[in-house]
Amino acid sequence: LLEHQVAGHGGVLRVGDGKVVAKPLIQREQEFYEASAQSAKFKAFIPEYYGTLQQEGLSDGGSYICLENLTAGYEQPCILDVKIGTRIHDIDASPEKLAKMLRKAQASTTGSLGVRICGMSVAGVTSPARDWFGQLTVETIKDALAMYFSGANSVVSAEYRRFVIRQFIAEVEDLAAVIRSVETRMYASSLLFIYDASKARYEQFISEGKCDNGGNSDGADSDDDEDDDSSAGLLDVKAIDFAHSHWVPGQGCDELYLSGLEKLVELLRGLLRDGPVAGGE
Repeated sequence: LLEHQVAGHGGVLRVGDGKVVAKPLIQREQEFYEASAQSAKFKAFIPEYYGTLQQEGLSDGGSYICLENLTAGYEQPCILDVKIGTRIHDIDASPEKLAKMLRKAQASTTGSLGVRICGMSVAGVTSPARDWFGQLTVETIKDALAMYFSGANSVVSAEYRRFVIRQFIAEVEDLAAVIRSVETRMYASSLLFIYDASKARYEQFISEGKCDNGGNSDGADSDDDEDDDSSAGLLDVKAIDFAHSHWVPGQGCDELYLSGLEKLVELLRGLLRDGPVAGGE
């Protein structure tokens, strides 16, 4: 089973040397991955899709989609799963399912922010139980985000924490620009954030001139926020979980998903302005 899964359904398997994972096949998700090949810009923000795999001898047929393992190559991966968008019900949801999903959205930060933290794993930190994340509010969600970045601050440095947050802001803003240009509907989809809480790797990146030492910390717009791929191999952001996602030609961009991305950028910029919490990070 996949070692670093922090949210979602189980049953995800590592394949071979661990660079590929096999996820139980859902036809709608498979179709979304295959259709995403039409947009190179969008495809850059999702895991690499390698096709399907059939495992014989299983009662359910053992069908899987094969995807890039986003945590491969990290020494101490710190992982955050964030559900994006204010709508989590699919287009063909039954009346009972629709009512349930609407209640779930309104009872969480999905309804108020379009951003809901589903789980995390942080080096040196005991992660709360999953139900704790479901109880987060507009006021406390920043505390959970601060917890996620505590690994960067406590294991490496405050400068690294700033660097990671600024790079994530740039990545999310780049994804938002792509979402404005494509016609999709991504219900109950997540963003997966990963950074390496490895002081040795960060210092190596600095020595090789691949990244700066954190730069401005106030979250203001600056040219330094532009993503130049200098962080490749040290951190990553990818959209995942497309069991309720569709390409919808002629229907415009996904405004509900886009609003969640914009709110997430606001939250991340707030963390930059506030800085590490004394005693908490």
